[in-house]
Amino acid sequence: MWNRVLEPRRVVVGMDFSPASMAAASWAAKWLLDDRRLVLAHALVVPEVHGILADRYPVPESLLMNARSGALRRLHDASLAMDVPDAILEVKEGNPADAIAEVARELDAELIVVGKHGEGGPHRGYTGRTADRLVRSSPAPVLVVNGVLARPPQRILVPLTYSSITPFIIDWTRRMCDASHADVVAIHVVGSAVLSHVLTMSSVKGNQAPTADEIDDIFREDGERWKHELIAAGIPAGRIRSEVVFGEVSDAVLAAVTEHEADMIVMGSHAGPLRRLLLGSAASAVLREAGIPVLVVVEPEEAVAKRDLDETEEDSREESGYAVLSR
Repeated sequence: MWNRVLEPRRVVVGMDFSPASMAAASWAAKWLLDDRRLVLAHALVVPEVHGILADRYPVPESLLMNARSGALRRLHDASLAMDVPDAILEVKEGNPADAIAEVARELDAELIVVGKHGEGGPHRGYTGRTADRLVRSSPAPVLVVNGVLARPPQRILVPLTYSSITPFIIDWTRRMCDASHADVVAIHVVGSAVLSHVLTMSSVKGNQAPTADEIDDIFREDGERWKHELIAAGIPAGRIRSEVVFGEVSDAVLAAVTEHEADMIVMGSHAGPLRRLLLGSAASAVLREAGIPVLVVVEPEEAVAKRDLDETEEDSREESGYAVLSR
Protein backbone atom coordinates (compact mmCIF):
# COMPACT_ATOMS: atom_id res chain seq x y z
CA MET A 1 0.00 0.00 0.00
CA TRP A 2 1.05 3.58 -0.60
CA ASN A 3 1.03 4.48 3.08
CA ARG A 4 3.46 1.70 3.96
CA VAL A 5 6.03 3.02 1.50
CA LEU A 6 5.90 6.72 2.32
CA GLU A 7 5.91 6.30 6.12
CA PRO A 8 6.13 9.95 7.20
CA ARG A 9 6.75 10.59 10.88
CA ARG A 10 3.85 13.02 11.02
CA VAL A 11 1.40 14.25 8.41
CA VAL A 12 -0.49 17.36 9.49
CA VAL A 13 -3.86 17.93 7.83
CA GLY A 14 -5.35 21.40 8.11
CA MET A 15 -9.04 21.18 8.99
CA ASP A 16 -11.56 24.01 8.73
CA PHE A 17 -14.45 21.50 8.51
CA SER A 18 -15.39 22.61 4.99
CA PRO A 19 -16.14 19.92 2.37
CA ALA A 20 -12.79 20.72 0.73
CA SER A 21 -10.73 20.16 3.87
CA MET A 22 -12.74 17.09 4.89
CA ALA A 23 -12.18 15.54 1.47
CA ALA A 24 -8.46 16.32 1.64
CA ALA A 25 -8.24 14.75 5.10
CA SER A 26 -10.06 11.60 3.97
CA TRP A 27 -7.81 11.30 0.93
CA ALA A 28 -4.67 11.76 3.02
CA ALA A 29 -5.85 9.28 5.65
CA LYS A 30 -6.53 6.68 2.96
CA TRP A 31 -3.44 7.09 0.82
CA LEU A 32 -0.67 8.96 2.58
CA LEU A 33 -0.11 7.61 6.07
CA ASP A 34 -0.74 4.98 8.68
CA ASP A 35 -3.09 5.57 11.63
CA ARG A 36 -0.44 6.49 14.19
CA ARG A 37 0.91 9.41 12.21
CA LEU A 38 -2.12 11.48 11.28
CA VAL A 39 -2.44 14.93 12.85
CA LEU A 40 -5.68 16.87 12.42
CA ALA A 41 -5.11 20.57 13.07
CA HIS A 42 -7.70 23.33 13.35
CA ALA A 43 -7.13 27.08 13.74
CA LEU A 44 -9.40 29.16 15.96
CA VAL A 45 -9.52 32.55 14.30
CA VAL A 46 -10.01 34.98 17.18
CA PRO A 47 -11.04 38.51 16.13
CA GLU A 48 -8.32 41.02 16.93
CA VAL A 49 -9.56 43.96 18.99
CA HIS A 50 -7.18 46.85 19.58
CA GLY A 51 -7.08 50.03 21.60
CA ILE A 52 -9.86 51.05 23.94
CA LEU A 53 -12.20 48.37 22.55
CA ALA A 54 -9.79 45.66 23.68
CA ASP A 55 -10.12 46.87 27.28
CA ARG A 56 -13.86 47.33 27.14
CA TYR A 57 -14.73 44.19 25.20
CA PRO A 58 -12.13 41.47 25.82
CA VAL A 59 -12.83 38.04 24.36
CA PRO A 60 -14.26 35.98 27.23
CA GLU A 61 -12.04 33.07 28.23
CA SER A 62 -15.14 30.89 28.50
CA LEU A 63 -15.91 31.59 24.83
CA LEU A 64 -12.42 30.46 23.80
CA MET A 65 -12.69 27.34 25.94
CA ASN A 66 -16.06 26.46 24.42
CA ALA A 67 -14.74 27.07 20.91
CA ARG A 68 -11.66 24.93 21.57
CA SER A 69 -13.78 22.16 23.10
CA GLY A 70 -16.16 22.23 20.15
CA ALA A 71 -13.30 22.11 17.65
CA LEU A 72 -11.67 19.16 19.40
CA ARG A 73 -14.99 17.32 19.41
CA ARG A 74 -15.43 17.89 15.68
CA LEU A 75 -11.85 16.77 14.99
CA HIS A 76 -12.48 13.62 17.02
CA ASP A 77 -15.68 12.91 15.09
CA ALA A 78 -13.81 13.44 11.82
CA SER A 79 -11.06 11.04 12.86
CA LEU A 80 -13.66 8.37 13.64
CA ALA A 81 -15.40 8.97 10.32
CA MET A 82 -12.07 8.43 8.56
CA ASP A 83 -11.44 5.31 10.65
CA VAL A 84 -8.35 6.87 12.24
CA PRO A 85 -9.28 6.82 15.96
CA ASP A 86 -5.68 7.38 17.10
CA ALA A 87 -5.19 10.62 15.19
CA ILE A 88 -3.46 13.43 17.05
CA LEU A 89 -5.81 16.39 17.46
CA GLU A 90 -4.45 19.95 17.65
CA VAL A 91 -6.29 23.26 18.04
CA LYS A 92 -4.36 26.53 17.81
CA GLU A 93 -5.43 30.15 17.96
CA GLY A 94 -4.44 32.45 15.14
CA ASN A 95 -4.19 32.77 11.39
CA PRO A 96 -4.88 29.36 9.80
CA ALA A 97 -1.63 29.24 7.80
CA ASP A 98 0.51 30.27 10.76
CA ALA A 99 -1.29 27.90 13.13
CA ILE A 100 -0.88 24.89 10.83
CA ALA A 101 2.78 25.71 10.25
CA GLU A 102 3.30 26.00 14.01
CA VAL A 103 1.77 22.55 14.60
CA ALA A 104 3.97 21.06 11.88
CA ARG A 105 7.07 22.64 13.39
CA GLU A 106 6.27 21.50 16.93
CA LEU A 107 5.62 17.91 15.81
CA ASP A 108 8.50 17.79 13.31
CA ALA A 109 6.03 16.93 10.54
CA GLU A 110 7.32 15.76 7.20
CA LEU A 111 4.26 16.82 5.25
CA ILE A 112 1.28 19.18 5.49
CA VAL A 113 -1.97 18.57 3.62
CA VAL A 114 -4.69 21.14 3.05
CA GLY A 115 -7.77 21.19 0.87
CA LYS A 116 -8.20 24.24 -1.31
CA HIS A 117 -11.18 25.80 -3.00
CA GLY A 118 -11.87 29.24 -4.37
CA GLU A 119 -12.33 32.42 -2.44
CA GLY A 120 -15.96 31.68 -1.65
CA GLY A 121 -18.97 29.57 -2.44
CA PRO A 122 -20.79 26.71 -0.74
CA HIS A 123 -17.77 24.38 -0.86
CA ARG A 124 -15.29 26.92 0.43
CA GLY A 125 -12.14 25.48 1.96
CA TYR A 126 -8.74 27.04 2.60
CA THR A 127 -8.47 29.84 0.08
CA GLY A 128 -5.67 30.36 -2.37
CA ARG A 129 -4.29 33.12 -0.15
CA THR A 130 -4.12 30.77 2.84
CA ALA A 131 -2.38 28.05 0.81
CA ASP A 132 0.06 30.59 -0.57
CA ARG A 133 0.87 31.94 2.89
CA LEU A 134 1.23 28.42 4.29
CA VAL A 135 3.76 27.47 1.64
CA ARG A 136 5.77 30.60 2.48
CA SER A 137 5.88 29.85 6.22
CA SER A 138 5.81 26.05 6.34
CA PRO A 139 8.74 24.03 7.69
CA ALA A 140 7.62 21.04 5.59
CA PRO A 141 6.38 20.36 2.06
CA VAL A 142 2.73 21.31 1.52
CA LEU A 143 0.29 19.20 -0.47
CA VAL A 144 -2.54 21.43 -1.63
CA VAL A 145 -5.44 19.20 -2.65
CA ASN A 146 -7.38 21.12 -5.28
CA GLY A 147 -9.81 18.54 -6.56
CA VAL A 148 -10.30 15.13 -5.03
CA LEU A 149 -8.68 11.86 -6.05
CA ALA A 150 -10.25 8.50 -5.28
CA ARG A 151 -6.87 6.80 -5.78
CA PRO A 152 -3.14 7.55 -5.71
CA PRO A 153 -1.82 9.60 -8.64
CA GLN A 154 -1.23 7.80 -11.90
CA ARG A 155 0.93 10.44 -13.59
CA ILE A 156 3.04 13.01 -11.73
CA LEU A 157 4.25 16.17 -13.47
CA VAL A 158 7.55 17.55 -12.15
CA PRO A 159 8.94 20.91 -13.30
CA LEU A 160 12.71 20.92 -12.70
CA THR A 161 15.40 23.54 -12.98
CA TYR A 162 18.88 24.24 -11.64
CA SER A 163 18.36 25.16 -7.98
CA SER A 164 19.44 24.22 -4.47
CA ILE A 165 15.96 22.82 -3.86
CA THR A 166 16.03 20.46 -6.85
CA PRO A 167 17.45 17.44 -4.92
CA PHE A 168 14.55 17.71 -2.47
CA ILE A 169 12.02 17.89 -5.31
CA ILE A 170 13.53 14.76 -6.83
CA ASP A 171 13.49 12.98 -3.46
CA TRP A 172 9.79 13.72 -2.90
CA THR A 173 9.01 12.71 -6.47
CA ARG A 174 10.72 9.41 -5.81
CA ARG A 175 8.70 8.92 -2.62
CA MET A 176 5.43 9.60 -4.36
CA CYS A 177 6.40 7.47 -7.33
CA ASP A 178 7.49 4.54 -5.18
CA ALA A 179 4.33 4.74 -3.14
CA SER A 180 1.83 5.16 -5.95
CA HIS A 181 3.64 3.42 -8.85
CA ALA A 182 2.84 6.49 -10.92
CA ASP A 183 4.54 7.50 -14.13
CA VAL A 184 6.64 10.67 -14.00
CA VAL A 185 6.79 13.46 -16.58
CA ALA A 186 9.73 15.77 -15.92
CA ILE A 187 9.71 19.08 -17.75
CA HIS A 188 12.48 21.63 -18.01
CA VAL A 189 10.92 25.00 -18.82
CA VAL A 190 13.03 27.37 -20.90
CA GLY A 191 11.77 30.92 -20.44
CA SER A 192 11.59 33.53 -23.16
CA ALA A 193 14.63 35.42 -21.83
CA VAL A 194 16.85 32.32 -21.87
CA LEU A 195 15.59 31.25 -25.29
CA SER A 196 16.16 34.75 -26.71
CA HIS A 197 19.73 34.77 -25.38
CA VAL A 198 20.50 31.35 -26.87
CA LEU A 199 19.01 32.32 -30.23
CA THR A 200 21.00 35.54 -30.28
CA MET A 201 24.30 33.81 -29.46
CA SER A 202 23.63 31.05 -32.00
CA SER A 203 22.87 33.63 -34.69
CA VAL A 204 26.07 35.52 -33.91
CA LYS A 205 28.17 32.37 -34.14
CA GLY A 206 26.43 30.87 -37.17
CA ASN A 207 25.33 34.05 -38.94
CA GLN A 208 21.76 32.69 -39.09
CA ALA A 209 18.99 31.73 -36.71
CA PRO A 210 18.91 28.03 -35.73
CA THR A 211 16.09 25.83 -36.98
CA ALA A 212 13.46 24.28 -34.68
CA ASP A 213 15.35 20.97 -34.75
CA GLU A 214 18.60 22.73 -33.87
CA ILE A 215 16.91 24.50 -30.96
CA ASP A 216 15.69 21.13 -29.67
CA ASP A 217 19.23 19.77 -29.91
CA ILE A 218 20.60 22.72 -27.93
CA PHE A 219 18.34 21.96 -24.98
CA ARG A 220 18.08 18.18 -25.29
CA GLU A 221 20.93 17.70 -22.84
CA ASP A 222 18.87 19.41 -20.11
CA GLY A 223 15.99 16.99 -20.56
CA GLU A 224 18.30 14.00 -20.50
CA ARG A 225 20.04 15.25 -17.38
CA TRP A 226 16.82 15.35 -15.39
CA LYS A 227 15.87 11.88 -16.57
CA HIS A 228 19.21 10.54 -15.36
CA GLU A 229 18.78 12.36 -12.02
CA LEU A 230 15.37 10.72 -11.49
CA ILE A 231 16.75 7.30 -12.45
CA ALA A 232 19.64 7.78 -10.03
CA ALA A 233 17.08 8.56 -7.30
CA GLY A 234 15.55 5.12 -7.81
CA ILE A 235 12.67 5.71 -10.24
CA PRO A 236 12.54 3.06 -13.00
CA ALA A 237 13.56 4.48 -16.37
CA GLY A 238 10.48 2.99 -18.03
CA ARG A 239 8.24 5.17 -15.89
CA ILE A 240 10.00 8.45 -16.72
CA ARG A 241 9.38 10.82 -19.59
CA SER A 242 11.51 13.95 -19.80
CA GLU A 243 11.11 16.90 -22.13
CA VAL A 244 12.03 20.53 -22.61
CA VAL A 245 9.25 23.06 -23.11
CA PHE A 246 9.36 26.74 -23.93
CA GLY A 247 7.41 29.65 -22.49
CA GLU A 248 6.44 31.12 -19.16
CA VAL A 249 6.74 28.59 -16.33
CA SER A 250 3.17 28.64 -15.04
CA ASP A 251 1.67 28.49 -18.53
CA ALA A 252 4.00 25.66 -19.52
CA VAL A 253 3.22 23.65 -16.37
CA LEU A 254 -0.54 24.03 -16.71
CA ALA A 255 -0.39 23.18 -20.42
CA ALA A 256 1.69 20.07 -19.65
CA VAL A 257 -0.90 18.95 -17.08
CA THR A 258 -3.52 18.90 -19.83
CA GLU A 259 -1.27 17.40 -22.47
CA HIS A 260 -0.05 14.52 -20.29
CA GLU A 261 -3.28 14.09 -18.27
CA ALA A 262 -1.30 14.46 -15.05
CA ASP A 263 -3.16 14.10 -11.76
CA MET A 264 -0.49 15.52 -9.42
CA ILE A 265 2.22 18.17 -9.63
CA VAL A 266 5.41 18.14 -7.57
CA MET A 267 7.25 21.44 -7.67
CA GLY A 268 9.49 23.61 -5.53
CA SER A 269 9.16 26.96 -3.85
CA HIS A 270 11.93 29.46 -3.19
CA ALA A 271 14.32 27.97 -0.65
CA GLY A 272 14.11 28.98 2.96
CA PRO A 273 11.70 31.16 4.96
CA LEU A 274 13.50 34.40 4.08
CA ARG A 275 13.71 33.47 0.44
CA ARG A 276 10.02 32.51 0.47
CA LEU A 277 8.75 35.85 1.75
CA LEU A 278 7.31 36.27 -1.71
CA LEU A 279 6.33 32.98 -3.30
CA GLY A 280 7.31 32.93 -6.95
CA SER A 281 4.61 34.09 -9.32
CA ALA A 282 4.83 30.80 -11.23
CA ALA A 283 4.19 28.69 -8.14
CA SER A 284 1.37 30.99 -7.04
CA ALA A 285 -0.26 30.75 -10.46
CA VAL A 286 -0.03 26.96 -10.48
CA LEU A 287 -1.48 26.73 -6.97
CA ARG A 288 -4.29 29.04 -8.02
CA GLU A 289 -5.14 27.49 -11.38
CA ALA A 290 -4.33 23.78 -11.18
CA GLY A 291 -7.36 21.58 -10.66
CA ILE A 292 -5.26 18.73 -9.27
CA PRO A 293 -3.20 18.22 -6.09
CA VAL A 294 0.03 20.23 -6.00
CA LEU A 295 2.88 19.18 -3.70
CA VAL A 296 5.03 22.24 -3.06
CA VAL A 297 8.43 21.11 -1.78
CA VAL A 298 10.33 23.43 0.53
CA GLU A 299 13.96 23.14 1.48
CA PRO A 300 14.44 21.84 5.06
CA GLU A 301 15.06 24.66 7.50
CA GLU A 302 18.28 23.09 8.76
CA ALA A 303 19.68 23.02 5.22
CA VAL A 304 18.72 26.65 4.69
CA ALA A 305 20.26 27.67 8.02
CA LYS A 306 23.50 25.91 7.14
CA ARG A 307 23.68 27.57 3.74
CA ASP A 308 22.91 30.99 5.22
CA LEU A 309 25.68 30.45 7.77
CA ASP A 310 28.11 29.42 5.05
CA GLU A 311 27.18 32.49 2.99
CA THR A 312 27.62 34.75 6.03
CA GLU A 313 31.05 33.26 6.75
CA GLU A 314 32.02 33.64 3.11
CA ASP A 315 30.93 37.29 3.13
CA SER A 316 32.93 37.84 6.33
CA ARG A 317 36.03 36.31 4.77
CA GLU A 318 35.65 38.49 1.69
CA GLU A 319 35.19 41.61 3.80
CA SER A 320 38.23 40.70 5.91
CA GLY A 321 40.29 40.16 2.80
CA TYR A 322 39.18 43.49 1.39
CA ALA A 323 40.06 45.22 4.68
CA VAL A 324 43.56 43.76 4.60
CA LEU A 325 44.11 44.74 0.96
CA SER A 326 42.83 48.27 1.55
CA ARG A 327 45.29 49.02 4.38
